[in-house]
Amino acid sequence: MQAAFREGSSPLDLVSAVQTDYGLYVADGTQRFCFGQRFLTNDGRVFKYAKAGGSLNIDLLAQSVVAQHISYSTAAVAAKAGDRKVSVAVAVTDGAAGGGAIAKDELAGGYIVIFSDVVATMNRGIVGNTAVAAGGSTTVIIEVDRPLHVAVTAATSFHEVMASPYSSIKASTTGDRNRGFVGLPMVEATSGQCLWIQTWGPCWVAPQGDLGAAADANQAVARYDGSIDVHMNASAEGGTGYNYPQQHVGFVLSHAPAGTQGAPFVMLQIST
Repeated sequence: MQAAFREGSSPLDLVSAVQTDYGLYVADGTQRFCFGQRFLTNDGRVFKYAKAGGSLNIDLLAQSVVAQHISYSTAAVAAKAGDRKVSVAVAVTDGAAGGGAIAKDELAGGYIVIFSDVVATMNRGIVGNTAVAAGGSTTVIIEVDRPLHVAVTAATSFHEVMASPYSSIKASTTGDRNRGFVGLPMVEATSGQCLWIQTWGPCWVAPQGDLGAAADANQAVARYDGSIDVHMNASAEGGTGYNYPQQHVGFVLSHAPAGTQGAPFVMLQIST
């Protein structure tokens, strides 16, 4: 997995094999970096590389629409402490399309949890995987980012797996409250295009009228449509329920000169 980079210290472009900070403000049909690749500007803003799974709007936060690629799976093959590869059973209903297929390295940038009733739980990042064809139960070999610190035992250890949350994002047009918002697109994009999204630092996101418009109205939460609103204290789900998932996404950083709402600029606080 590639380390974070600052301006002037760019990552390796997967296409050209040269170091580049290929445009923060470009949507491209070609994947140039690992999904989730981090870009850090000199003023501390953070951007992540992502792929559109649907249309994106630069005014609204985007949701990750990545479901678990592999659900609860019993380990059929043991692994030793110190190993960096695990064998995970794939059901015919697993994979992004639910048909059992997983492309080579499709899970890179994602995460695996390995757990058991008798040994410690292990959370690891994924750096690569073998390919699995559609249909028929089989196994996928997953390479993790750090060695296992305890052994995986067949029949009594279990796996659950997700791909990178940045490998499929889209605008929330249907008010899906089961999915989290992961960042603000830097450019408009359509399904299949790759782009950068901002996840931390000063920016502007389309606000509702109450945010930053009065005292104690500075905490920003995501609204169902990807706009931002003031945190409601009436209940855990907010004053109007459906409209307020209540995911914290930042706080008001700057108001208008008169102390009224203004833009407002916000300090985005989704992911560092």
